[in-house]
Amino acid sequence: MVAETHLGYWLGPLEAAFRDEEVSEIMVLDFDRVFVERRGAIAREQVSFPDRRALQELIERLLLPLGRELTQASPFTDGRLGDGVRFTATMPPLTPAPTLTIRKVAHVDLESAWQDALDGDERPLRILRSWVRSRRNLVLAGAAGTGKTSLLRLLAQSIEPSERILTIEETRELELGRVHPHVVALETRSPNRAGLYAIDLEDLLRLALHMRPDRIIVGEIRGRETVAWLSALDTGHRGSLTTVHATSAWDVTDRLLFAAAPARSVPPRLLRARLRHLLGGVAHLERTESGKRRPTMLVQYDEGRGIQVWP
Repeated sequence: MVAETHLGYWLGPLEAAFRDEEVSEIMVLDFDRVFVERRGAIAREQVSFPDRRALQELIERLLLPLGRELTQASPFTDGRLGDGVRFTATMPPLTPAPTLTIRKVAHVDLESAWQDALDGDERPLRILRSWVRSRRNLVLAGAAGTGKTSLLRLLAQSIEPSERILTIEETRELELGRVHPHVVALETRSPNRAGLYAIDLEDLLRLALHMRPDRIIVGEIRGRETVAWLSALDTGHRGSLTTVHATSAWDVTDRLLFAAAPARSVPPRLLRARLRHLLGGVAHLERTESGKRRPTMLVQYDEGRGIQVWP
């Protein structure tokens, strides 16, 4: 979970990149090494801070409204700069130098962007949308930066306006309220300095079941919340969407089993069978050398069996 600050900040040497609509991510490795992602390609920017202290002061200004500090005892933190823009900062000894990563929300036409990524091949989007409309439980899989969240946001537009959606995230990123009229966005909370009052994904999944959801959308599943997610599906809440990190579409069940390991109370064989029964479909995404993000395989599950349906 991240707190949120306002947009009245000064980003100094990063200001031009931040205002550039083609830049989706700004990555500061040290005061004199700044990279940006522009249209899916990472390149070094010819800008720098005067010195390391200037970079540290910028990070401190971003953290001040959040009531947070970056110290040797707590050498990493994250936050939100308003309008969904996220940042993550680190310092020694966690990293050799202070770092700052800013991820911007891309206000783009998702439909056009994905059509371009697929070179006009509409079949994978048609299949995925049909899965969403027919309330299949859908998992988008792939490495970081392959477009899972972007595609999830696009597919959510296929959900009927009459349905009630609950989104559950560690950091609010989906912002489905932009594309759907009835969304309740739940976000985890980090513990305070005494280690108290934390709210995790597992807590939110249990809460969501008492809030009359038509759809439960989890931004990313990677830990013990997997069992709670499966329990939600098992109680009749079909049409869930989520993302996982996996190396292929076929690896998704193993990845979810591994994630559930700390919390599972049933034998892996039975859990695997139940998982495959509850899954409706899996889409695996990759990022090409040109920077385009696209699905590379769609697998449909029926009666516990996976069948590759595209390409």
